[in-house]
Amino acid sequence: MERFSTLPAELRQLIWEFAVPGRVVEIGEPCDPDILPEEDLKQTWILNRKYPVIAHVCWESRQIALAKFKLPTGVSVAPDCMTDARWWWKSTDIIHFNAPEIVTDSQRHRLEDDLLDLIKVPILRKKVSISADVVHPFLRFRRRPDISKSLVWEVLCALKTCIISLHTVCIRATNEQARELGLFGNGDEPVQLIDPSDKAAIERFRQLWMNTKQEVSSVKFFDTIDTRRFSFRVDRWLAEMSADYIDFKWTNPPFPTPGPQAITQGLRRYPFKRHDPNTKQYLVDMPTLELRIMFRLCPPAVVDPVIT
Repeated sequence: MERFSTLPAELRQLIWEFAVPGRVVEIGEPCDPDILPEEDLKQTWILNRKYPVIAHVCWESRQIALAKFKLPTGVSVAPDCMTDARWWWKSTDIIHFNAPEIVTDSQRHRLEDDLLDLIKVPILRKKVSISADVVHPFLRFRRRPDISKSLVWEVLCALKTCIISLHTVCIRATNEQARELGLFGNGDEPVQLIDPSDKAAIERFRQLWMNTKQEVSSVKFFDTIDTRRFSFRVDRWLAEMSADYIDFKWTNPPFPTPGPQAITQGLRRYPFKRHDPNTKQYLVDMPTLELRIMFRLCPPAVVDPVIT
């Protein structure tokens, strides 16, 4: 550290900026009925809203960290914990919209405003991620939050490309266990969005999950991720999303003639219809959906220092 302090200020700044962790910034508290106890999910959500370790190293590193994670003036917040306010404009490269449990109308209106704000995110050279449960649950028994489906599709079509988080896997591991496999950064990146086709990455998370207290709801995921059953569920979900998109385009603004019901009914019954030429003509402008699995680090206990 003594030699580091003798480096030119511009070089030190570049090094600190490189050390700032890449965060998946979350809007809205996640709600997943499969992950029990619910406190575990809340714990990892809070961990993802803590300022990174680099903010505690020295005054210089703290300034670099706060430049990316700093709250706007006048926003009240619990010590060392961030809120849903517009602090994320200066944050990292992925903004994720959760599927929270909506209790009041005011909460729903605020979340709808946050959802519409996602349209502006690409201007900031960031990526947008939305939970599948918001628009069309990947697991059929799931219930969508009370957010207008047409509003979600309006945002998706405006974005043109969007990450969709299909499923959440909660891993109860310590930061040390995660670091051994090079996962979750230094514990500062407790949410990871992984392409389900990246078998090597999925296997590393499976190893960590196997060596820790296994989260019961993830057993079926790891048992099926490499099987035809999982692939079929993905194909079925994409076909149903395609049908939803056609329905949305036919009603926003409304066409004077009935929509192509034979096409949408076929998509919902036979997923392979998505590849038919007759179907593709209706999907030319459909937004590109980049499918991901969300892995969450849930340490047994989280005791972090507080910025004062």
